[in-house]
Amino acid sequence: MKNKVYIIWFLIVLGIFYIFIKNWVSIKSILSPFFVSILMAYLLNPFVRYFTSKGFTLTFSILTVFFIVAAAILIFSYYVFPILIGELASFVKVAPKYLRELNSVLNHFKFNYLSNLPPNIESAVEKNLNVLTAGVASSIDTFFKSAVGMLKGFVDIVIIPILTFYFLKDKDIFLTQVECLIPLKYREKIFSLLFKVDRILSKYLRAQAYLSIFVGAFTGLGLALVKVRYAFLLGVIAGILNIIPYIGPILSILPAVAIGLMDSIFKGLWAFAICLLIQQVENVFVTPKVMGDSVGLHPVTVIFVLILGEELFGVWGLLFSVPVAAILKEVFTEIFLDK
Repeated sequence: MKNKVYIIWFLIVLGIFYIFIKNWVSIKSILSPFFVSILMAYLLNPFVRYFTSKGFTLTFSILTVFFIVAAAILIFSYYVFPILIGELASFVKVAPKYLRELNSVLNHFKFNYLSNLPPNIESAVEKNLNVLTAGVASSIDTFFKSAVGMLKGFVDIVIIPILTFYFLKDKDIFLTQVECLIPLKYREKIFSLLFKVDRILSKYLRAQAYLSIFVGAFTGLGLALVKVRYAFLLGVIAGILNIIPYIGPILSILPAVAIGLMDSIFKGLWAFAICLLIQQVENVFVTPKVMGDSVGLHPVTVIFVLILGEELFGVWGLLFSVPVAAILKEVFTEIFLDK
């Protein structure tokens, strides 16, 4: 009987998940501000708890944290944002030139090196080079279209802080309401499971934030030292891509090396060496201390859920498919293996 109840609940959750996937486009536009607000409240809650532990009221603690975040955003906007926008605008202007130069380099490689290969291998390599050129152009076009789409969502900036405030202020009320919906005999087990989920999610999200800041800052600084153009922009890109496990760090090397090679082979090699060195330092020294085994998933599983997440949910799928998979694993273990 016990297992039947668990199976029914599992099927209900699976059904809801299926409905979400089928209607994701419509649901996303409605739930996006709520989702972002919950995420913001989740990330800011430890800081709010810190101030309340010092004797401040909950409302004052939330407003203090909001003030600190707002101050950080203003500092970023005043000192950092203009540099980022300047480099981005400059890159938009020269992107067509870079694509032509890349195409020229690939053609040079094709005519000087592929001619010595067997015809079938030459044909295969040439085909992949054409795909690579088209892929780079498509990626740049998609990136800027996405950036324009993000600008259209700035209206959420007004809504999200308000929702975040109430999620932080009334979190105990929400938890009490959730608790009332859970039958008493399952309450202890479910809250035990939620505690494990919270532990996985909090460790993963905060660790990824710290690691991305580390990688972004030192990549930008390192590339600036060897005078690679758009070093700051490349650092930001490296920090963002670093959120994606395994795949992101590899992808972050490509634009840095490509832009370095446009100036000289020397800069391209330096860009590659700097990015690789920073990633090795992160993997060997920083990641074990900050993250540890936060999700408990095999690398093959991580890569699979990343591909699946990107296919189903795009960028959001890349960002959150790994912690969601870790949570589902914990839920499955708790329900069916009765740990």
